[in-house]
Amino acid sequence: MKIGHLADIHLGHRQYGLKQREDDMTNTFKATLQLIMRDDPDAILLPGDLFHSRDLRPKALEAAEKGLSVVPNDVPVLVSRGNHDENLTPREVTWLNYLHRRGHIVLLEADLENNPEVAQFGRYDADEPGEDAGFYDIETDTGTVRVFGLQWRGARTDTALEKVAKGIRETAEDHGQPDYTVLLAHFGIEDEVPALGGNVTHAELRDVREVVDYLALGHIHKCYDASGWIYNPGSSEAHSTSEARDDWNHGYYSVDLSPADDEYDGPGQLAHDVNHKHSRRRPFYTIKFDVTPYESVGELETAFREQLSDEQSVLQNYLDREEFLLGNERREPMIDLRFEGTLQFDRGSFRVDELADQTATVCDALYVQTNTSRVTTAEIQELLAELDDEEVFVDGRLQTAALEQRVFETIATESEYSNHADAVAALLGDAHRMAQDGESTDDIVDVVSESRRELFPEATSGVSLDVSEDPFAERDEGEESTAKQQTAAAPRGDAN
Repeated sequence: MKIGHLADIHLGHRQYGLKQREDDMTNTFKATLQLIMRDDPDAILLPGDLFHSRDLRPKALEAAEKGLSVVPNDVPVLVSRGNHDENLTPREVTWLNYLHRRGHIVLLEADLENNPEVAQFGRYDADEPGEDAGFYDIETDTGTVRVFGLQWRGARTDTALEKVAKGIRETAEDHGQPDYTVLLAHFGIEDEVPALGGNVTHAELRDVREVVDYLALGHIHKCYDASGWIYNPGSSEAHSTSEARDDWNHGYYSVDLSPADDEYDGPGQLAHDVNHKHSRRRPFYTIKFDVTPYESVGELETAFREQLSDEQSVLQNYLDREEFLLGNERREPMIDLRFEGTLQFDRGSFRVDELADQTATVCDALYVQTNTSRVTTAEIQELLAELDDEEVFVDGRLQTAALEQRVFETIATESEYSNHADAVAALLGDAHRMAQDGESTDDIVDVVSESRRELFPEATSGVSLDVSEDPFAERDEGEESTAKQQTAAAPRGDAN
């Protein structure tokens, strides 16, 4: 038996305001499903964030349906809700419910409200699918694989997992014991990923491990696995310059199941062999330039042009990597242009836009993201000389983060958020770094809003959005024209 596992597709994400990036999300989703289908899977798992926005444009929904159309009807696509799939407004139907009712996916969710102690799971019925289901049995000659879904729970994930473990036991008592059990969920694991909202500890998974063979995760965009049963494939596309690093390994899992031997330590009768494979995505490429050695603007610009020229052979080899090709064609790269060091002349003469234009032309880039946050000036260095070196400098580098953190801690402590000062200060720092990296306003709002709901649930219970009665209504021609002009006029970003 074979299973595919992908996550965090984020259909509709128009990164940096570029229509091409929204198209990338669509194309990569479809291409990843096509790659998975080469392995002839019996089912496909997608634990959360199929969509990027809770209230999506019709084009994103159309992209989901077209992408899912490459999967045959006899191969179920089993989906659970992620934080980006959550609705902020009460609706009878969410977009995942819509896809479930249309038969494009099987939406799996735990009923955590009916019984305060135990999660309840209803069996999927193809004749009467309803709005969602609790579990789905995959029947093959190899055995029965039972797949459960847990929707995004944020800070309440730990208590939900206790109920889920009990609910899986009760389901086995009512419907028989499967040969292998999978749980779809959307959260991160502490000690495995950066500190983000929705993380749980390994200790909080002990009860789940007693009843689950394979924990299929989404939420963190970096590939990682743990303890031989926890697997997170990473997003199919990079959604920021920091996510585009090689060690994030964006892609999907191919899972082979076969009868277990005596050494298998899971609860089921089948064992898994898991292989991670790269998705086909647009390349991000980083160019770093140290401004320190140059006494004048002319010297700096001459040296920059020389570095761009020297960089080309490395860049072209990078673009030829299989995971970056569209068919057999190279894609225009996203360039992460990072300046660092100490300017020896007036900062006003440091023409970053012109250097970005040169980079876009020479590298044939789709977009150039500039970052000057690590650039200081000789005058600032003199002013900082009076401060404590051990605090402000580490290995000769200015620690702006340490100085900024002091400001954020002061703001948090001397405000209405003082009861959560450390968490609020950390959130301010995260939002600031996202802004420096050129992340979109919508992405920053999502992060801040999500953390606010987790830290202050009582203060956000009444939040709602004003959404059109007809979410399928197309934008008018004037709005579409304006959007095209903005995209055409925005070939780069400058995060200072």
